[in-house]
Amino acid sequence: MNQQIECPKCSKRFTVNDDLSGKTVECGACDHRFLVKEELIFVERPKVYPGEKIKRDDDFLSRLGRDQPASESNRKEQSLGVGGQPRVDAIMPAGAGQNIAVGAGISFLFLYAFIFSVGTSDGGIFQDMAREARYALGGFVCLVAGGLMLFGAKNWRGRAFLLLLTFGGALFALILVRPVHLTPEAVQVVTPKVGLDEPEADPIAEIKEKSGYKVIERNLDNLRENFGGLASQHLVGIFIEGLTSSQFHSIEKYFKIELKIPPTNAISRYLRNDRGKDSLIVVSGFPIDFDKVVQICDPRLGRATTYPDLRLIHLELSALHDSKVTDDLREKLSNPQHPSYFNENLNELRALDPLRRKDAVSELAEISPNVELRYSDEIIAEFIRLIRNETDDQLLSDLGRALLIWAQDNPVAVDVVSEKVEQLIKLDSNVPVSFIDFLVKANAEKAPLFIDTLWSIKPEVWTSQYIALGVSAEKRMIFHLNGPSIRITKAAASVLASIGTEMALQSLAKYQSSSDSELKALVARAIAAIKSR
Repeated sequence: MNQQIECPKCSKRFTVNDDLSGKTVECGACDHRFLVKEELIFVERPKVYPGEKIKRDDDFLSRLGRDQPASESNRKEQSLGVGGQPRVDAIMPAGAGQNIAVGAGISFLFLYAFIFSVGTSDGGIFQDMAREARYALGGFVCLVAGGLMLFGAKNWRGRAFLLLLTFGGALFALILVRPVHLTPEAVQVVTPKVGLDEPEADPIAEIKEKSGYKVIERNLDNLRENFGGLASQHLVGIFIEGLTSSQFHSIEKYFKIELKIPPTNAISRYLRNDRGKDSLIVVSGFPIDFDKVVQICDPRLGRATTYPDLRLIHLELSALHDSKVTDDLREKLSNPQHPSYFNENLNELRALDPLRRKDAVSELAEISPNVELRYSDEIIAEFIRLIRNETDDQLLSDLGRALLIWAQDNPVAVDVVSEKVEQLIKLDSNVPVSFIDFLVKANAEKAPLFIDTLWSIKPEVWTSQYIALGVSAEKRMIFHLNGPSIRITKAAASVLASIGTEMALQSLAKYQSSSDSELKALVARAIAAIKSR
């Protein structure tokens, strides 16, 4: 059943359902919120016409007091709208869903403005978007946000529209002031065939257009602010065609290791062509040796064409980095009698996948002595490169075993292994036993010093390597016999039993009456072994 209520503020009347009694409503005319009480309910009484018989139980004066002239009633009905009865939902407060819609619309606008500000920076997601496209996307965002705001603003759509104009104008102003960092696109120009009188195309201009060289020029301009005329020595660009995302991440890791890129510097990738199938990789921000970059690219990654004056390398990526280990390839990698065995394992040593490199080293470290070695120089060069850059204990151990087969007389390998052992000792890291075995077999100058240092720390691990030095280590072992701890003294007596001469008898005799029964037994065994030789 319907009933009429009257707004206590503006005295406008509304026809509503009787189930709104005791609830809070909102006036559709003045937005005043009030509780529907009994005194605000307007009861329509029947009108009195001339000549009408009045019943005794009617309160005639009351009825006359509540009636209004027809003209005044009509004016109020017209002010209220068609029929004078507003809809019920016009005076109901906004629901939770409508409030959420307004909040979602405003949040959507601010979120897009933030993402757009970040994305339009150099290297951002909106970098290559033209301004016209930015306006179109901004208009779509305003349309969606405005629809949500107008839907939720039930009783204040005028103010919501004004708010939308304000925020939308601010968004378009942001689009206008943000810079457009468009990466230059390669334009394929159909050129006529070179005739007798026609000049050939300039290769420098072609590679600059193809690679998007303006990116490098822009980076050089930024570097000049910090490095002046030396800016070009702090940047190298590598242009690669057909580079996938997985390949880029592997190459990025490879460059970080080989070039020892500082953690504060990043490798930037700029997609080329309309589908982004080609990439320009820019390494910058620290001193870079151009020739070294070429060396780590070719032949490890593929074939490199260099442009030193441009600080640019055009790299044709090797097909190896797209290949998978098939059954046929696995047969070639594991059969030393196969004609492609050495070549395929050499390729695996250059693979970007660390697991494939590790498998290749392990395979080449297990070759039988009666197999004729091929590609020795190239394989040893890869072993040396891995020793310099890798830190995996198992891989380093396999590399040491491989060098015992491949590089017994290679002075470069001896120097590199010596440097690696020094580095590992300094860092208190694990030194592969195979490295020391290789240095001893190669008669490396620093081998005795390394063994002595390592033996002093863990004599039980390095005893066999000390014994392998032979009589030349006897003097040093006599020195350790008088060492600072009983543990070192016992280990020295054990080694002298294998390499000692009459020169060590006097020092050993001092411990024949030792209170330590184990040391006494070791000394007696060493003296007996020396006298028996």
